[in-house]
Formats: sequence, C-alpha cells, structure tokens
Amino acid sequence: MKKATAYFILVLIIVAGCSAYRTAKFNSKYGPVRSVDRTVSSYKPGEVSFHNDVQPILERRCDVCHGCYDAPCQLKLTCYEGLERGGTTKLVYGARLRPEKPTRLFIDANSVEEWRQMGFHPVLNERDQTPQANLEDSVVNLLLQLKKENPQPETELLPASFDISLDRKQICTTAEDFSEYKKKYPLWGMPYALPGLTDKEHKTIVDWLRQGGLITPRPPMSAKARKIINQWEEFFNGSSLKQQLVSRYIYEHLFMGHIHFDTLPDREFYRLVRSKTAPGEPVIEINTVRPYDDPGVAKFYYRLRKIETTIVSKNHVVYRMSRKKMERYRQLFLQDNYEVNKLPPYDPQITSNPFKTFADLPAISRYRFMLDDAQYFIAGFMKGPVCRGQIALNVINDQFFIAFFDPEKDTISNDTAFIASMSDYLDLPASGEDKLNIEVLPVVADYQSKQEKYLDAKGKYLAKLDPAKKGNDITYIWNGDGHNRNALLTIFRHFDSASVAKGFVGDTPKTGWVIDYPLLERIHYLLVVDFNVFGNVGHQLETRLYMDFLRMEGENNFLSFLPKDKRVEIRAEWYKGARAEHKIHLEDPLRGLKWDTGIVYRTNDPKKEFFEQILVHAGPAAGPKDYLNRCPEKNCVDKNTGPLEQRADLALQKVTGLRGPEIQVVQDLAFIHVVTGNKDKDLAYTVIRNKALSNNSFMFGEERRRIVKDDTLTIVKGYTGSYPNSFVRVQIDDIEEFVESFLTIRDQLSYYNVARKYAIRRTSPNFWEEADWHYQKYLKDEPVEAGLFDMYRFNRIAEKSDAHFKW
Repeated sequence: MKKATAYFILVLIIVAGCSAYRTAKFNSKYGPVRSVDRTVSSYKPGEVSFHNDVQPILERRCDVCHGCYDAPCQLKLTCYEGLERGGTTKLVYGARLRPEKPTRLFIDANSVEEWRQMGFHPVLNERDQTPQANLEDSVVNLLLQLKKENPQPETELLPASFDISLDRKQICTTAEDFSEYKKKYPLWGMPYALPGLTDKEHKTIVDWLRQGGLITPRPPMSAKARKIINQWEEFFNGSSLKQQLVSRYIYEHLFMGHIHFDTLPDREFYRLVRSKTAPGEPVIEINTVRPYDDPGVAKFYYRLRKIETTIVSKNHVVYRMSRKKMERYRQLFLQDNYEVNKLPPYDPQITSNPFKTFADLPAISRYRFMLDDAQYFIAGFMKGPVCRGQIALNVINDQFFIAFFDPEKDTISNDTAFIASMSDYLDLPASGEDKLNIEVLPVVADYQSKQEKYLDAKGKYLAKLDPAKKGNDITYIWNGDGHNRNALLTIFRHFDSASVAKGFVGDTPKTGWVIDYPLLERIHYLLVVDFNVFGNVGHQLETRLYMDFLRMEGENNFLSFLPKDKRVEIRAEWYKGARAEHKIHLEDPLRGLKWDTGIVYRTNDPKKEFFEQILVHAGPAAGPKDYLNRCPEKNCVDKNTGPLEQRADLALQKVTGLRGPEIQVVQDLAFIHVVTGNKDKDLAYTVIRNKALSNNSFMFGEERRRIVKDDTLTIVKGYTGSYPNSFVRVQIDDIEEFVESFLTIRDQLSYYNVARKYAIRRTSPNFWEEADWHYQKYLKDEPVEAGLFDMYRFNRIAEKSDAHFKW
C-alpha cells in the first residue's frame, strides 16, 4: 500500500514537472501570461469581425455542444465572454460530497482575472500579441488545425477511438500541453466526432485569431427597447410594501426565464435580475446561489439584463411580456383590497417556503399568475438550470398528460388563510448541500410525514365545507378560460432530458396529473428555485425523493376524478413490482380520496374516457386534434393542410402503431425531414420513443424496471425536444416506402439497413447542411421559441449499457 502511494506521488511530481517545463518553454518563446485587452472601437479595413463573421460560425458549428453547463470543459462558445473565460477541468455534473462553487457566466465573475482565479485556463493567446503567438498559443486554433490535419473519416461508422457517451472522460488540454494531446488523440480535433469546418469557415476563425481575437463593443440598446425596459423597471421597483412583495414574488418565478417583449425583435431576450445598481446605471448582478438568498446589500433593484448569448433550445424557456401583461399583474396583485404591513426577512427557513414568504398575497392571484403561463413553469424543471439529469428525471414517466384545477372552483387554491395555516406542512428541502446520503433519509421521512398531515388536513377541510360532497366532476378542470392553451399539457421524457408541449399529444398515456395551486408552487420551488446544479449528492438525493411525493399527489388528484372502485386497480398498474407495491401500500396509501367522482362513466376504460371529456370541456383551449397519434378512424387527416402534408401524415400514422419489442432499437428522439421539391414547403416531424417502466419509485436500477412490451412511439409535427439522436431525410415520393421499411425494424441489423438509406450520419458530408435546415425550419416555424438543437446526444441510444451506434 505504501509503495503504491509513493508511486502515485512520484507520477504526480513527474507530470507536474513536465507541465511546468512546457509552460516555461512557452514563456520563453512567447512571453509570460498577462492580462490582454482585446477591445477596439472599430476594425481596420480587411479585418475579421467577431460579431459579423466569427460568431455565426461558432453558433452553427460549436454551440451545438458548447452551449450549457454540460459543455465540455465548461467551455461556452455562445458569446465572446465564454471564449475569454476559457475552459476548466472542474465538472458541473457529478457526484460530490461538497457543493461546487458556482461558475455561471456573467454572474459569478466579472473579469478574465477572476475566472483564472477560479481555475479556468485560456483558449485564446494571453502572451505576446504577435500573429504567430496568437495562433500557437490558442487552444481554439490548435484544435481546429488538428481537425484540418486529421479529417473525420467519411465511413458509415465512427471510429472506435471516439467516445460519445454522455459521461465520457473530459480531456481539457491547454496550449502548453497540446503536443501530448495531439499524440494521444489525433482524431479529436474540433468539432469533436462531427465533420469539420469548411475551408472558408476555418480561414475566417483563424484570421480572427491571428489578428488577436479583437472585439468591438456591442451596439447600445435601441431607443424602443430602452423605453420598454424603463417602464418595466419602474414597475418592479415600486416603493410600497405591497409592490415590493409582489415584485419579489414575480422575480422568484421569472429569474430563470428568457423574457421577450412583444414589440421587440423576435430574437431579443432579457433576464430579470437583482442588481446593486439603480435603473439607468450598468447592471451589477447579485450572484447568490438561489433567487431568495439574502442579497447582502441594504438596497437592491430589480433590473432587466439583455441576454447576449446564442439561444440554445435546452435552456430556452420563454416568458412573454407586454403592456397587457403589466395590466394583468396590476389586476391580480395590486387592485385587491389586502394589506402588506411587513416584508418577510431573508431567513432561509422562511424564504425557501413560498407559502410563508408570500402569505400576504392572495392565493388565487398567485395561482392565476402561474396558470396564465403554465407551460413556462412546468418547462422550468426540464430546461431551467439543469441541461441534463437522468436521476432527476426518472421520477416521471416518459409520457403523461397534465390538467389543472379550475381556480374559481377549487376551494383550496382560493383559500389564502388555509394555505398559510398549512405552510409548516408544505415545507420544501431548502438545502441538502451539507448533508451526506445517510443524513438525507431521516429528513425526507420528516417531509413525507408533513405531506401526509397536509393531505389529511386538506381532506377534513373539504369535508367540513361540504359534508355531502359528491366528488370532483369535469367542471373542476380548468378549461383555459375558453382560450388559454396552457390549460392542457403533455410531458415527454427522453431518458435524461424532457420537454413539454401544449395540448394532449400522443395516445392515451399510462398516467396523468391534475395540479392545484399548492402543488404547482411546490414543483416550481423544489425543481427550479431551490435546485442548485452545483450542489452535492445530498441535495440532489433530497430533491429527487421529495419529488416522488409531489408526483404521487398529482396522480392522486387525477384519481379523484375516476370511479372510486377503480382507483386502487388503476394505481396498481403504475406501481408494479414487489418493492413498489409494498411502498405504495404502507407508505403512500390513497389519501383524501374517500369521495366518489361526480363524473358518470359509460365505458370500461375510465382513464381514456376522462381524457376525452377533458378535451371536450376545454374546447378551443385544447388546441387542434392530434390526427397523427389519435386518429379516431382509418386514414383521417387534417383538412386544413395541403395535399403533400396530408400524404406524409397518412403514411406516418402507421408508425405510431408500433409497440414494445418492435421499437427497441429506435432512438429516443429523431427528427424527420420530408423533402417536397419546394424548399419552403418541406416538412418536419419528431419521432419520440416512450419507454415504459414498472414504477418510478426508485432512483436507480431503471433498466431492471423496464416493461419493454408497453413501449410506444409518438409523432409530433414540428419539433419537440432539444437533443435529437438522429436525423432522417426522406423524399415525399418515398414516404410510403420509408414507413414500410420502418415497420420491418426488429433488431440492430434491420435498423442499420433502414438507417443507411435514410439517416444522416455523424460522418456524413452533408451532416451540417441537414442540421442547419432543421434549425432554420425551427426558427421559421417558432421565431421566438426556437433555439439551437444540441448534438451532444446525437446517435446515442440511452439504454442499460449506454450502448450507441456511432453513426
């Protein structure tokens, strides 16, 4: 043991010595590392512009992997500041006993020097500013040049030397150590495991690097935008206690959103932040871990800070603002006759519980505020701070429907006093960073006990209000006030990512949730406000286990609308397996469900019938019919579409009938490009594989809970999901042949035969052309909601052994 330790120490000394030698060599050749000011007022004639020439290339070719917390080496290339910050070997995602210090771009450091102190190394030259040094001391140039010297083979399969698994080991080379990197990984130039840049793209970036990576200031905010921002900042910084509490509530719900104003350009977005500086001055964002943490200053201001990064789909959660929205805020929060006599303190025991912090605000107003944009709040826990997280997301099924209690009829969501009286039982895990795994379990048990007391108290409260209560009927479901399409939502889980769509999309799912105000608020605070992506395993475990309770509460609400004598049987289908059945029977019995439903059912499938009744009840808010997945008769089509789209729809309807073993080699998320002969009329579809589980009661061992025979496919027009696993390109005249071929897939060989004809491989010369088409199509169809798709999971099949085809 002692010999092994001594050997390990010797290796470290040798490695450190070699690195120090290479650094000294670079210092001798190019000068010592020093601070570099790259800002110029304008470019000289013939010089390359970062904003006009370089950034569009980085956006299309680099940001598809380097756009979020899971960017390799934390090298974010979505803006110039990310390039200047550089990379680090520190991981955002991983099991750790102690929380990591946050490294949020634009928030946790304000200069290159501060990022260097936090362990980031440069990828641009920070030595003598000569053309030669600017290239030879630039990691960006060295990696691009490596790709140029060793192009990716245009073979069907990616060479075995590439690792495209999600948790692959990160090799974060520096310029000084690049010679070693080049020897070990000659094919690992950038873009990694994807086709290289064109000669023109390569030259543009290299020329910019050679001239010193110079940057000109961004253009100032437009007069129109400034006027709008001033109006909103004036609103958010009102002086009355009521206004201050309202602004704090809105901020804690919008802090992670990409705010878009309806009269500004489609691609212009802002963040609502807390700043040390007043409106009219440059924003100095307060960098607390959570939005409810003590700001640490006597006076702060709510400000709107423009987002200067490329918009990537995986963290793009849009919240729309307008003059109408401001009036809505006034109507909900500022016109009611209630008083705020004292502001809540920034005490973690208070601030982590919104039912205590905002007890003075009318509950119905809080609920209406969240319902207005329900998709935004549900999307928050999928696209907010996380970017990925299989353990966090295996708490939910791969596909399920969500509806909400009507705010006018649901007594609980209307009763401010009752919710405030329950606030102790509605506590959330404020922070598990200082807890080890073994310490988390008793804490979670305490939260479970509190939730049980809340559900029991809720049942008694409802019984006292109406002893003759007949149970929930269809009118208790919110119909979106006849127009709001946030009323019905569908969740899709794609192994370690998820997405939310408006309406009921896909065939009848295994489960559904019905959400009231206390549940919706807790979901937001648990998974968005409270969640710290830099936290330790204790925090992650506590969050995951608590979400179990919230999921089951939503499911219980759903069951309350179904026949009383069917509830146990239906719930048993959701929790199969001895351990799960034991857990449900002893720990999580059906609570608050002693009343029967007020709905009269006429079939033996009340779950399906309930969803159908909801669609009728919601009316226009339900959105268009889902002809692709729920065709009530053979060959039904949307008569509002053209003949080419109808032809594609009719062919693809057959795919949704595939089940179980037939789709085991189909990837989680595939984008289909149907070429029509008219580029402007080409069609896009998303194929989603929904994997069935026996239950969602446990964090690990998901592969042991798989029920393969219940797997399904859903097809969506346009785009759902941020991480495509494959691109499929098919001519409209071949659409029927493609579908027939698809229906023959049974194993990897048959999948391979179909894929080699229709799939776009990672090694395909036209890979980038196809990727660009999908992004441009997304932008055209959803000019505000669209973002760059992420290629980190391309051609991966996330299964038991993390197996993947390296196409």
